[in-house]
Parts: sequence; structure tokens; C-alpha cells
Amino acid sequence: MEAQVVSPPRREAVISQGVGVVALLIAGLQPVILGALEREHRLSTAEIGLAATVELMAIGVACGLAAAFLKPVNIRLKMLVACLLHAAVMWSTTLTSGAGVIATRGLAGACAGVMLWLAIGVIARSSRPERASGVFVTVQTFAQLVLAAALPATVMPQWGVNGALTCLAVISLLAALAALAGPDRFAPLPKPEGGGRLDARSLGGLAAVFLWMAFIVALWVYLEPLAALAGLMPREAGLAVALALGLQVLGGAAATFVGDRVPPARMLLGVGVINALILATLWSGPGRAVFVVCVAVFGFLWLFALPFQTLLLIRIDPTRRASMQLGAAQLLGSSAGPLAASLLVGDGPVGRALLMSAGCLAVSLVLISLFGTRTRPG
Repeated sequence: MEAQVVSPPRREAVISQGVGVVALLIAGLQPVILGALEREHRLSTAEIGLAATVELMAIGVACGLAAAFLKPVNIRLKMLVACLLHAAVMWSTTLTSGAGVIATRGLAGACAGVMLWLAIGVIARSSRPERASGVFVTVQTFAQLVLAAALPATVMPQWGVNGALTCLAVISLLAALAALAGPDRFAPLPKPEGGGRLDARSLGGLAAVFLWMAFIVALWVYLEPLAALAGLMPREAGLAVALALGLQVLGGAAATFVGDRVPPARMLLGVGVINALILATLWSGPGRAVFVVCVAVFGFLWLFALPFQTLLLIRIDPTRRASMQLGAAQLLGSSAGPLAASLLVGDGPVGRALLMSAGCLAVSLVLISLFGTRTRPG
């Protein structure tokens, strides 16, 4: 039986999700920001990957710690401090290079993780969490797309990457002002019968989410070299990636329409099978057209699956405490996947990244079938 939760008012929920969107803007802008830092000789090629991994891991760790230890009271003050610090650290990146950039990106990730905690707290308490999650990931991806297109075309030609970083700092300042009109406290989540710790089923569900995201991002970061193997020119590969990003928005919107009409474990298992077919097709060495179709479907399924991860964790743990750790599991998986894939690929064939992705997906589907298809007794 699902525990009863108290949903925040609509206005507060919208503001909270807006702050979360700002927290995750960098996830879609890392290629723009870090690539520009490398072109300006402020990061080496190796440091790009390290800076990206450090920031995403910091967001995931900070979000998880916030969910575990921050009490849902005096939220406006906490968000004001987190957003102001995020703006300050974002701007301080304009003054640094090399190790300094990596350090500031890690600090920015820590602030963003606390900001993301606010959005996840609203989603976990929503009466329709799958709808709230679908709206969140759709708006988040759309905002990333808009800025990824706008910043290089507007501020960066004249002011370089520092112009983009300053714009992101201003956006964080606006989020700080918005947070003052957001929620100041959340109703506490129901307490589990066995105490406050997550049980084995909840941890298994979170591990499934972690591995699912590791599969996705490990494949995503190697799409361009895989496209070259399929015979696509760099411009064609870029168009394929842009198509996938556009279909991500449609995938998130489609998930809000489907909602909870299908059990989340069954939906995720079905999506997983389609993704397995995509990996098998990419491994077989497809032609250019087939490769583009696979990438497009992969992009659609990426965001389509995310709201069902929220529902899965709520079905596993009706107190919704496991779902509060969803952001941490997703972000840590997103950073661990490409790191593990890079170690596996090394100087060898890029196809090894497909094997890495396939292994993560397979274990994730096993965990979902073990922990997600049975209802909790009582």
C-alpha cells in the first residue's frame, strides 16, 4: 500500500522545479563550456573529462547527502545560500584554468546538488510523481538545448567562454531570487516501519537506476567515434546527435502522457529490450541510415524512461525515501559509466564501449526484474 504524502502547492512546486532545472543546466552545456575552455588553452584534453566527471559526481554526492541529512525546514534560506554560492563559484571559473577549473567545477557541482534536492523533494511528494518527473526532465532538456544553441551564437563570439559562465552565474542569481518565493518547508515523508535506513529492495532499485544511467551515458559519449565507424561525416554525426537531443524532449513529454497506465517495472523492461536491440545493431556495424535511426530511438527512450524510474522506486519503497535518492543514483551512474568505458576502451577499439553499456544494461534489467516486479507485502 502506498503511503500518503502531502503535495506542495502548485506555485511552490513550479519554483522548486525551476531551481532544479538551473542546477542541471551544466549537464547539457558541458561540451560547450569545457570545449571552449580547451580551445582557450585553459584545460587540456585530459582535463576536460576529469572536470566533467568531478562536477557530475559532486552533484550526485551532494544531492544524496542533502536527501539523507537536510531537514525540509527553512528551505528558502538553504536555497538562497546554495544558489548564491553556485553563482559565485560559476563566476569564479572565469578567473581560473587547469586544476583551478576542476576545483571550481567540483564546488559548483556541490552547490547544484543541494539545489537539485529541492526539485526532487517536490517530485517525491507529488500526487502524480511520474507526471512531475516527466515535466521536469522535459523542461530541463529543452532549457539545455536552448542555451547550448544560444550561448555560442550570442555572448561567446565576443566574450568567449567567460561570457557564457557569467550568463550562467546570472541565471543562478535569478534562481536565488525565485527561491525566496518557493516553499519554506515540506511535509515530512512517512517513516518506514523498520526504521530510517533503506532496505535491500530499495538499494537494489537504486542500483538498477545507477547502472541504467551508466549504460546510457557510456554509449552517449562515444556516439561520434561510433558514427565515424558507420561512415558518417562529422557534420552528419552532429546532426544525428542533435536529432537525438530533440527526440529526448519528445520522449519526456510522451512519458507524462503515458503516466502510470503501465506498471513501471514492465515499462522499463520493455524499454530495456529495445535498447538492447539498439546496442546489438550498433555492434553489427550498421549503415549510415540505420545508425541515425538507432541514435534517434535511443534519444527518445533516454528521457522516456526517466519518469518510470521515479515510479519504480515509489513502488519499491512507498515511503518515497528511496525516490529522494534518485538524483544521486542517476548522476553518479552518469559519471561512472563514461569513466568505466574510457578505462575499458583505452587505446583499443571504440566498440568496447558498447560492451560496457550492454553489461550495465543487462545487470540493471536483472535488478528491475528481481526487485521491481513484486509488490511490497502489507
